Amino acid sequence: MEKVSPSLDSIPLSEMDKAAVLTLIREEIISKEIEANEWKRKYEDSRMELTEMRKIVAEYEKTVAQMIEDEQRKTMGSQKSVQQLTLERDQALADLNSVERSLSDLFRRYENMKTVLEGFKKNEEVLKKCAQEYLARVKQEEQRYHTLKLHAEEKLDKANEEIAQVRSRANAESVALNASLRKEQMKVESLERALEQKNQEMEELTKICDELIAKLGTTD
Repeated sequence: MEKVSPSLDSIPLSEMDKAAVLTLIREEIISKEIEANEWKRKYEDSRMELTEMRKIVAEYEKTVAQMIEDEQRKTMGSQKSVQQLTLERDQALADLNSVERSLSDLFRRYENMKTVLEGFKKNEEVLKKCAQEYLARVKQEEQRYHTLKLHAEEKLDKANEEIAQVRSRANAESVALNASLRKEQMKVESLERALEQKNQEMEELTKICDELIAKLGTTD
């Protein structure tokens, strides 16, 4: 079942829609029982309803497959978010290494010029402050990365749970629809057997009538 899902662009059926389909099936079954004595017409009606039910099952399975595909696409999107965050983290670390190399070079120059320019000491404090500010910013970015990663992982877990729930509901509803479908098939088969029996009884009755008529004709 997994029509309850009209070809509605991957929109999940509501509980009301499912209940409507089940109600329709129950009404059809009741209608068939009421009209059980109308053998020939009932047989044709049951065949048509069986065909429609097969269409409903096929359409619903198609919709469920679309729902699962959509959930899997969401999951892939979450995985891409984690990959993107990983790339951003790696880029931040690369930037940090680059800055550390630059700072190392500046400190070497500072040491070489220290004996000549005592005033460079002031610039040293400025450089240290810049380095500390940059390191603090990198630390904040790393914290942000970890926070976003946790959020992405939670979304990924939630998406996996939703897929599992969709599959579970689809399996349960498919079993229910298949059971209803089998019940309809058994009713059709029963009607076929009953119709065949009625036809045989009519043939036997006709044969008896013909024999009686023939005997009466002979007597005359």
